[in-house]
Amino acid sequence: MNKLKRAIKDSAVEPMQVTARDTVMRKYCFPSDFVGFSGHFPGYPILPALVQLMTGVSLIEERKGHPLKIETLVNAKFLMELRPNQEILVQCQDSIVQGKPGCKITLFVDDRTATSFSMTFKEGVNRKEC
Repeated sequence: MNKLKRAIKDSAVEPMQVTARDTVMRKYCFPSDFVGFSGHFPGYPILPALVQLMTGVSLIEERKGHPLKIETLVNAKFLMELRPNQEILVQCQDSIVQGKPGCKITLFVDDRTATSFSMTFKEGVNRKEC
């Protein structure tokens, strides 16, 4: 596991929760010394879009029990800056994305949508549940 993936996993503040609607959720809090803030941006750290995407994928991979390869990423909307020490709820829900099984991932801060995007994964990867 690379340094960034490990740091994302270590930033989880509660166990993964699975709901009856094929949805998995977990809260994260990225401290100011989180490796993902490095250089983004000096004096005004913002959680990079890549880290937000990786956090969703990491949660789905944990649920499925194996690594995934992204096939498509669609409808990505970054609606607010995510800063150090904010509690972020990440929710991944099974969804049909461009006619294929996939997941819709939403990041919330204080019950407000901060980021949303949908993904599908390469063939040969079990995509039945997020």
